[in-house]
Order: sequence, then structure tokens, then C-alpha cells
Amino acid sequence: MKRYLTHDQVAALAQAVGDRSKGSEHGYDILVLTLAYCGLRWGELAGLRVRDIDFARKRLTVQQTVEADKGYQRIEPPKDYEHRSIPIPAFLVDALRSQTRGRSGDDPVFYGSRTKIWLRNHTFRNGWFDPAAAAIGLETLTPHELRHTAASLAVSAGANVKAVQRMLGHASASITLDVYADLFEDDLDAVAIAPDDAAMRSNVAKVLPLTRCRVRKKPASLEIQGKRAMVTPAGFEPALPP
Repeated sequence: MKRYLTHDQVAALAQAVGDRSKGSEHGYDILVLTLAYCGLRWGELAGLRVRDIDFARKRLTVQQTVEADKGYQRIEPPKDYEHRSIPIPAFLVDALRSQTRGRSGDDPVFYGSRTKIWLRNHTFRNGWFDPAAAAIGLETLTPHELRHTAASLAVSAGANVKAVQRMLGHASASITLDVYADLFEDDLDAVAIAPDDAAMRSNVAKVLPLTRCRVRKKPASLEIQGKRAMVTPAGFEPALPP
């Protein structure tokens, strides 16, 4: 079963990672935030270079991945659908700018604390991620679950399936729906609620077999008083007849 972290859990994890072995000095707390809000795979995160970030447009581009192979690391191009531009949340832009300041375009954004080159997954997990996750009660959490978290946080903020597909680099929206079907279940209710709110503020209300209603502050709730609807702006109630 997938685990989806809340914003507060992501913050706690980033803080715990940053507090371990100069984690914040190496930018590993920012690494956690990048995984949780941009939805990168580990190889994409490891292969991210300074020049792959467009600070003016608030975008990062996946142009290469770093894959582990028998103890070695090799650079691979992403598959066509994995090559993408991902929006960076505004709060993360300055943190990434600080992380990359003074470095050349081909330098990795996140690097090994000793090697200064591509950060290895097992190195990051053993030294920072796993102990930090355990310390805040998230034992057995994996970096890949931050990718799931990115999907969850995007959907909860109102992103549609195509936007999530593009952020995650899935081959099709159907794959996104298959993987994250549980996240989109509540959208079925939204399909009815949003048009209902809009319709009751339009002339549609005039053709309903209602004579009078009271619009509460929660616009989806109507108190029927007669047989014809009198629609008023949200938060107001029609005057009673003299």
C-alpha cells in the first residue's frame, strides 16, 4: 500500500535529514523537498544538473538520469515521455538557487558529500534518509514514496490527471490513473459539486421547480422554503416578504 506524506510530514522529514551529518550543508533537506514536490525518480534527481533548472521560468528539466550498474554509475537519456519540464513551487525556487550558487552548469545539483559527484541512492539512504525517517516515526519509508507524495499533494491542490501525468513522466494518463486511482476517487464528487455551485448562480436556477431558497455561506447547501428558487449572491439571504 502506498504511503502519502502530508505537508507537515514532508517538513519534518526534511528537517530531520538536514540535522544529520551536515545534511543541510549539503542541501539534502532541499533534496527531500524537491522529491516531494516535483515527483522525480531517484535517477532523475541524481542526474539533475545546475543548468537543468530555469529559475526565471520556475522549471526544472529532466534531460538525463544516473543509473547504478554493478557498483558503477552511468548516465542515460530519459525515455521520450520521461523527458519533461516540471514546475517548481515558488517556495522552493530560492532554496534551489542557494543550493546551486557559484557552481557550473554541468555540476550536479545534489552531490555526494565526499565524492562531489552524482549522489548514490544507498549512500543517501544509509547516511541520512533512513535514520531521519525512523526518527520521526516513518520507518521503512523510501525516497520513491516521496514521488507518490508529490502526486498526492498535487491532486489535493486541484491538479488534474494530465497535469500529474506530465509532472511524473508517465507514458499516458491511463497509467497515472491506474497507479493513483485512489487519489482521484474524490474527483467524482467534484464533478458534480463545481457545476452545481456555478449553475445555482446563473439563470439555470430560474427554471428549477422551486419558488424560494436560502443560500447559505456554503454555496452547495440550499434550504428550500417553497416551490421556486430565488438565487442571491453567496453569503446573503433573500428578504422576507412584507
